[in-house]
Amino acid sequence: MKFEESYTLVKRKFDTMDLSKVDKDFSAVITITGKNAGYIYAAYLGGKKIIEPVKHDKASLFVTMSDETFEQLMQKKLEPFKAFTTGKVKAKGNIFLAMSIYKKMKK
Repeated sequence: MKFEESYTLVKRKFDTMDLSKVDKDFSAVITITGKNAGYIYAAYLGGKKIIEPVKHDKASLFVTMSDETFEQLMQKKLEPFKAFTTGKVKAKGNIFLAMSIYKKMKK
């Protein structure tokens, strides 16, 4: 999957997520490595959703994975907990945030 397709998929899911019950701001940077590499910045700040295909240095969560792992996660061929515990996904910051966002995205 090319990066543009990955970004479009995440943007579509993020744009339709119901974040009305989220009681605090968050921001995350997803770094996708490999031949289809890129950055996705997603945030919920002051009740407003922001998603852009850019690298951002300040976030509450940083997630890194290969393009292959990203595709497997999006196709539900790989569970996020297994990907994290086997080192296919690396995360720094608020790990619980990562799991809760992923759960909302896979709906």
